[in-house]
Amino acid sequence: MSNTTKRKTFATWQEWHEAMNTKRDELTKIEGIGEAREARDRARNGLDHVVREANGSQHLSANTYHYTFQGDETPETIREEAGRLVPLLKRIMATTDRKMNARYEYAASRMERIQELGAMFDDATVTLERLNSARKAIQAEVEDLEEQAPKASASTLDDLRREADAAEEERDRIAVALRNVERDDGPLRLAQDAERTASERLDEAEALAAIGEADGSEVKAAKAGASKAATTLEKEREEHRKLEAARRGLQRKLEDAESHLTTVKAVYRTALNRVRQADLAARETALVEKLTSLSEDLADLDRIYQDLEEADPKAHYGKAVLTVQLPFLHRHARRDVLNDFRVERSLEVTSEGLGV
Repeated sequence: MSNTTKRKTFATWQEWHEAMNTKRDELTKIEGIGEAREARDRARNGLDHVVREANGSQHLSANTYHYTFQGDETPETIREEAGRLVPLLKRIMATTDRKMNARYEYAASRMERIQELGAMFDDATVTLERLNSARKAIQAEVEDLEEQAPKASASTLDDLRREADAAEEERDRIAVALRNVERDDGPLRLAQDAERTASERLDEAEALAAIGEADGSEVKAAKAGASKAATTLEKEREEHRKLEAARRGLQRKLEDAESHLTTVKAVYRTALNRVRQADLAARETALVEKLTSLSEDLADLDRIYQDLEEADPKAHYGKAVLTVQLPFLHRHARRDVLNDFRVERSLEVTSEGLGV
């Protein structure tokens, strides 16, 4: 297969992989569902308590208010029922002297409690509906992307594996190049020391010449030495700058290569998982079908047993049963039922089928 085709395979899978990751990240960023649900439950329980208390309150006669709990009330039902108490409590407050009156205090406190819990319930419900709606919308997009997944096959895996190998080789090549240009300040420091020494010698020669203790040839030699040391230092500095630039460039290239390798491996693992999950489902289905088909042989044995028992009433052949130990099923449509059989007792194949 050509390199162009292989690159196209990787590009197609990478695009799908990144789109899936983006949507999954969006799902993880939807926060607050648990908190909103807990707040709603607390408000619901508080309103439930208010309604139950009102049922037995001496301040509300059975003729005035009563609610029969069915045991399957929804949170909305409890919220609505608590709201039904509000006009009754208002009536009590309007017709009762508030001074030193327990009935008025009861109505006022329960009114305040219902309003507080009702607002909490309503706010939490709105938040919960908003977050759940956003979550469902993204989940729908994830499901659409799942259906749009590129076709995965053995050749797909081979292409992606080769892409991963190439990415790893490129990463290693850059890493070796980077090690070869690792920082070595030794030559630069030596050149700096030599330039400083030559400069000091020139200063010394100039000073001695000024007081007549050195001739022009000594000053000339010192100047030549200082010039040569300065030239050497500048060359070392330039070489050092080049090596530093190369090192920084290679470091960036290595980071990019590491990132690319990580992406390629992630894409490969995604494709590998999809291919092998499909293979797993197919093999589990084939295995169960093969075992189920044995029920026909067992049914034949049962008929033979019955005929033999008819021929000899003293004989007893029993029922033809095959006991098997299936591996744990991960993808089969009946995996829950068959895995329960596997855990609780031996799985049997009879003339009626597998695990029946």
